[in-house]
Amino acid sequence: MPSFADKVVLITGTARGCGAVLAEAFAKAGATVVGCDVDAELGGAAAERIRAAGGRIDFRPADVSREEEVKALVAGTLDAHGRLSCAINNAGTEELAEIAEGTESAFDELIATDLKGLFFCLKHEIHAMRTGGGGAILNMSSVTSSITAAPANGLYAATKGGVNGLTKAAAIEVGKDNISVNALAFAAIDIPGSMIWRYLDEQHVPKDALLQAFPVGRMGRPEELVAAAMYLCSDDARFCTGTTLILDGGFTAQ
Repeated sequence: MPSFADKVVLITGTARGCGAVLAEAFAKAGATVVGCDVDAELGGAAAERIRAAGGRIDFRPADVSREEEVKALVAGTLDAHGRLSCAINNAGTEELAEIAEGTESAFDELIATDLKGLFFCLKHEIHAMRTGGGGAILNMSSVTSSITAAPANGLYAATKGGVNGLTKAAAIEVGKDNISVNALAFAAIDIPGSMIWRYLDEQHVPKDALLQAFPVGRMGRPEELVAAAMYLCSDDARFCTGTTLILDGGFTAQ
């Protein structure tokens, strides 16, 4: 595990799932974590568990679909901690519905959080990093974004395709500012509360059938997600920018 002892790491969506796992791991690696989530109660409880284990986390409730809240989140990070070293844009929602059965309100919510929210985060994180001499931005994506598809997942996949596009464009625009921008497209990480478990339940897919689709024969481990995220946020990865790293146990290779 690399050290992030001198880093201030902003992570959105830290109340549960991948965001909570990443916040805990970066705090263990010595970072000062700034966590945020629209669920203030659950996010605050997750932050308390990190503090109880000796980690440093500053939890700030925020709805990434509202630009004024994102602007205040980034500004508050700078005011409290003096800089922004890394940002992991993880906050998102999901909607499982076949395209013919999807609703406008569900699609609007997905766009507002998963895509427009990412735009707001990128915008204000870039401003903060430009004034601070650079940094690393990681956008959490999915293999459904452009490589593969799954029934009832089209609306979500559309937003993640947009995530990959924004990632590439941002990387080109800020490369000379010493800012790297990458995406991490993952599948089936075994984390309680993650989308994969809801998908298996609602689509009545047996876990054994899922595992057969992965050449490695298993789901991904939380520590494997952490390792990939930490590499892309580390100083060692600054020449790596504008890419989408696939973490899926070989699923998309076949």
